[in-house]
Amino acid sequence: MTVWCADLSLIDEAVLGIVIDECKLFAQLLNMIADVEERYGKRFDDVLKELLSPARLTELYKRLPPDVYGELIGSLLQFYTVTSQNPLTLPPSEKREAASEIIKLANSLERVIEKLKGV
Repeated sequence: MTVWCADLSLIDEAVLGIVIDECKLFAQLLNMIADVEERYGKRFDDVLKELLSPARLTELYKRLPPDVYGELIGSLLQFYTVTSQNPLTLPPSEKREAASEIIKLANSLERVIEKLKGV
């Protein structure tokens, strides 16, 4: 659906809806990052670096069951693959593929967390 503005320019309501949803999602993301930073007293990127450091991964290797560690490492590799390029610059079909991969990644990380609860 399109609407007319006061200056008579045509605006696509679907595009504005995406912008509105994007703003809300970005605000949620910023709040989640702020929560982590407050909890750890560090910037979010520093928390991630520490979590994914070779020393931390080696420690996890020694402590986790092989299947849990394997899925964690697989998820991290998938994360690096998915985030290695800006998905906004991709053509629509590749954006959909990237979105699908991100959902798979989230599901995989959720499985890892569930397995960790049982360890």
